[in-house]
Amino acid sequence: MFIKPFKVKSNTQLKSSERKKLCEEILKAFPSLTEEQVQTLLPKKEAISTLKIVTHSGQLSRLYCVAKVPMFFELDIIESQLFPTIFTLWHHPSLLYAFTTRQAVVPKLTSGADLMLPGLVLEGPATLYSFGKLEKKAPVYVNTEENKAAVAVGVTAHNSEDLYMCAGRGKCVEILHVIGDMLCQLGKPPIRPNLGPPITKEKKEPSAESKLPDVVSETEGTVQEHKSLSDTVGALDVNDYLLESKAVYDTEAGSIDPAEDATQNLQAEESAPALDPVQEMDALLEYCFLKACKTTIKKGDLPMLSSNFFKNHLMAVCPQGQSIDVKKSSFKKLSVFLASMKAKGVIDTSVLKGVESLIFIKADHPLIKQLVVTEETPRPEPAVSNAPIVSECYRVTADVLPVLSKFGHEKGDVLTRAEVRKFFTEYVKKENLQDGKILNLNPQLAGILRTKEHQITLTMEDGINKFIGRMTHTHAITVGGTKLLHSGRLEPIDITVATRSGNKKVTLINNLETFGIKLEEFSKECQGIGASATITDVPGKKTPSVLVQGNQVLYVYKLLTGKYQINKNYIRGLEYAPKQRK
Repeated sequence: MFIKPFKVKSNTQLKSSERKKLCEEILKAFPSLTEEQVQTLLPKKEAISTLKIVTHSGQLSRLYCVAKVPMFFELDIIESQLFPTIFTLWHHPSLLYAFTTRQAVVPKLTSGADLMLPGLVLEGPATLYSFGKLEKKAPVYVNTEENKAAVAVGVTAHNSEDLYMCAGRGKCVEILHVIGDMLCQLGKPPIRPNLGPPITKEKKEPSAESKLPDVVSETEGTVQEHKSLSDTVGALDVNDYLLESKAVYDTEAGSIDPAEDATQNLQAEESAPALDPVQEMDALLEYCFLKACKTTIKKGDLPMLSSNFFKNHLMAVCPQGQSIDVKKSSFKKLSVFLASMKAKGVIDTSVLKGVESLIFIKADHPLIKQLVVTEETPRPEPAVSNAPIVSECYRVTADVLPVLSKFGHEKGDVLTRAEVRKFFTEYVKKENLQDGKILNLNPQLAGILRTKEHQITLTMEDGINKFIGRMTHTHAITVGGTKLLHSGRLEPIDITVATRSGNKKVTLINNLETFGIKLEEFSKECQGIGASATITDVPGKKTPSVLVQGNQVLYVYKLLTGKYQINKNYIRGLEYAPKQRK
């Protein structure tokens, strides 16, 4: 649905009344969500906009974006149905029924294919209950067997009973939205998180988290259904700290007797009354503050604005599954909390022109020295480069299928030139057709290569080239871990210089979207030289172009080859650059 570029008919920001109506529609469409969870998805501080778009196939759709990231969409062809995007499902995977597939199938989905029944990964043999209790056209999402974070959203091609009766053949899910499509390229979408394997695999044996008590805030009311073991351990560590810090508050020395028996600690935990939400938030705030002072702050980082300390350090060390809200603590304001830490001698602050800064942290303070951090620090996701990587490949056609099917390939599969050469050579050796550098043609190979009737031999190199020539030339462009396939000749980025009214020259850059470059971001980059840049439609061009005032060919060329790492072979128009004076 959103694989190819779409046109935006309107982009308006929701009013407060429209925002409230949208929240009601979401609660009605997804009863499993609470009002607090909907408010988390649609924060009051963030702007919510609605985009009316027309897809490449002419279908009308409406998108709801939060901070320019699409969270929900509606289609005119499916009335009264609100679909969550994969970004929403990353926060709440239980919103829709999930089908699991293999990671190798995802590139085919991103190319526009639907999910077929042979691509499903089921728990055990297929039964009537393996496909849930779904009606036809029911909204579902697709994840992978390694990660239950959604990769696609769609509707069922049949009801659950028919899916079972298909005996593993036919279409399962009609894909509407998939990772890497044009919907995912709006704004600055987050990277797909690792939520662990799908729930169906976790049911095989009892999880370790069932052996540990659930620790949650009373304001949440319920424990998260699929809380990870690391989250539970982190929560227990914070509560261990609460019991220890309570003893610290009761003594002027601010220390705990290290010889205290562990059995007494356990009894104290069992007999200690439950803390109210304000006390829990106070303890969590102090725990994260001391943890940040001990683990993330270096001497060279000071002085530091208190706002930067809170955002980049204190919030960053908060245990998984928990969140800090100073307004829900007894301090109400960050400045009041820092004043209390300053009174205890942990830090020193200064205020200049109404702006507070952290200027000193006493690293040997008892509160910092005796803090024991035991919860696992989540490993950061590996950075995914947004530089497009272009590689040539070839799609299997009906002509070459008789040979490549012997190696397990089907029509439409994409192979590199090296892979095609390897399979062709193995076929020739298996049929005993090679004589040194000479290739003896059998009837099957002669029919594929379409040689003349009297020709019975070729050189091996000519044979390989003719064989590859019978396949569809394709270019694979990988951007941010997502592979996009373009059949046929790959049009390069075209840079031209035109003259406008008043003999003013402008630079036009076309075909950026083919290489995964967002026009809005690129136009902002071009404004860095002080020239205005806009997005415009140029007669004779199929896609919009970026227009920059003046002859900026050299700047654009360096921007493309430098920041965006585009190979110079895929850039055309450098000859229009102004000639340097001698």
